[in-house]
Amino acid sequence: MKIKYGHILYCLLFTLLASCQDRVTQEELIESALELKMEQWRIEQARECRQKAMTEAEEYVDSILVIYSLPSKLDTIPKPPKPNKPHKPSFRIKPDSVVIDTL
Repeated sequence: MKIKYGHILYCLLFTLLASCQDRVTQEELIESALELKMEQWRIEQARECRQKAMTEAEEYVDSILVIYSLPSKLDTIPKPPKPNKPHKPSFRIKPDSVVIDTL
């Protein structure tokens, strides 16, 4: 059992060392980092632009829907009629208590 694990370990170590033969210069690292940042910036700008366009489109569509819905009555419950005026109570006329003398 120990020999099999040793062979596997040697094979993994050899493949690791074989894959690390390429040297990367500082300029290549800077260029790849710059490309990564630029791609992230492009994706972010596209997302922001798409979000802004969707917001403006929603506002436009909402205003069109409001304009079309104003003339039509969507309310199914009619307004109640105005109530009738109550009858005027009848008042008794009081006799005139003030006597006016002639001049």
